[in-house]
Amino acid sequence: MGRDRNFNDLVASGTALAQSDADFTVKVDVTGLDPGTYYFYQFAASGQTSPVGRTKTLPPDGTKHIRFAQVSCARYDAGFFNAYARIGEREDLDFVLHLGDYIYEIAEKLPKAQIVGDRLFEPLHECKTLVNYRRRYAQYRRDPAVQKMHAALPIIATMDDHELANDAWRDGAGEHNLEVDGDWSIRRATAFRVRWEWLPGRMPDPADPERVFRKVSLGGLADLLLVETRSRRDLPVNGEAMYAPHRSALGQEQREWLFRELENSTATWRVLGCPSVLSPTWSPNLPESLKTPLVKVKLIDSDTFGPDSDQWDGYPAERDLLLGLIQEKAIENFVVLSGDVHVSLAMELKRHAFDPDEAPIGVEFVTTSVASFNLDDKMGWEPRTKSKPIQAELLKAIPHIKWCELDSHGYNIIGVTPAQVTAEWRFVDTVLQSSAREMSGASFMVKAGCPQMMAIESKM
Repeated sequence: MGRDRNFNDLVASGTALAQSDADFTVKVDVTGLDPGTYYFYQFAASGQTSPVGRTKTLPPDGTKHIRFAQVSCARYDAGFFNAYARIGEREDLDFVLHLGDYIYEIAEKLPKAQIVGDRLFEPLHECKTLVNYRRRYAQYRRDPAVQKMHAALPIIATMDDHELANDAWRDGAGEHNLEVDGDWSIRRATAFRVRWEWLPGRMPDPADPERVFRKVSLGGLADLLLVETRSRRDLPVNGEAMYAPHRSALGQEQREWLFRELENSTATWRVLGCPSVLSPTWSPNLPESLKTPLVKVKLIDSDTFGPDSDQWDGYPAERDLLLGLIQEKAIENFVVLSGDVHVSLAMELKRHAFDPDEAPIGVEFVTTSVASFNLDDKMGWEPRTKSKPIQAELLKAIPHIKWCELDSHGYNIIGVTPAQVTAEWRFVDTVLQSSAREMSGASFMVKAGCPQMMAIESKM
């Protein structure tokens, strides 16, 4: 490892052993590095050398600016990961925040005509065993865009359900059949094991490989609080049972940790990295014309008569505890970064979302998918055509959504200073082929001490 790409200024070197019990992956945790500094690294083995990679250490105390990418949902057979490639080309980022669905464990079920290029899943069937998950991660890590992103920047990652199984919860998953697939706890532990093998990162608690939640301190400017809302949650349910006061998306241990960190944080900003959308996306007064499109992007339940139980809408009592803490403790400068639903949303957070007289207590920026299906993909129409009137209608029906875009793939750029947090939605032009074209979708800011969203006019 060195301070320059040619390793003229070497800072560390050594030998690490690639072993079968870690799928021949190697992690080297180099210590003694300077904060806020780019470093370059390279591996050599069996007469071959790897490409040169670059990483960056976390910022020092007193830092005044942080800039990072926000991503989620990369379904391999749905398209090329052009968003990752664009991120890997940027020179203005500190890290990548990945909010989950880094892989999809699902079986290859798309009709041949819908599979992009030759991007068939490996293996073709659903991942359920150690060999299966390892093969799927290896496939993802061979992708040129994935390699480009990882070779350029460090990644800070939480997880969604597809790292485990579709619709995962504490004691099972929607796609896990106990009689056929065996003990869920074994499959879950296997999925976590392979995730740690293949993703570059430290375990928050080596004694608990299934713990993901942790705090990343960003130089006193922000505390990034990473949570996950799948492996510890109660079973998603519909109807009145959804509103039971004991129901949890976080689980008790993670909730107590999060509330404690929010109360004790002394950073300027508190940034919650959460796979699931926190703000309500369902209203009993939705017009009929919105119901089918919102079902397609999982913003409401499939029966159209209630919230989607997979999001925070499905755990309203615990969400109220969280937002109540922010409100009652007057915790300022609260920003939520989320994903999962494959659409772009900019929202103001309120404890009572539909009360027009209540002031916001934070903001939420939802990133679209890297490649997973958006509304136009699911409805079978041309992008940015028939979705436009639906977007306009959604803004009227759910007023705390200040902006939305339901068709494009891409990523967000988040900028943090003592005075403000900004979010820019960056859209790629296609995922149907490798392409270098991208565009700015929208930009918003929130100022410190004033949790109201403001649009930033495009300079284009």
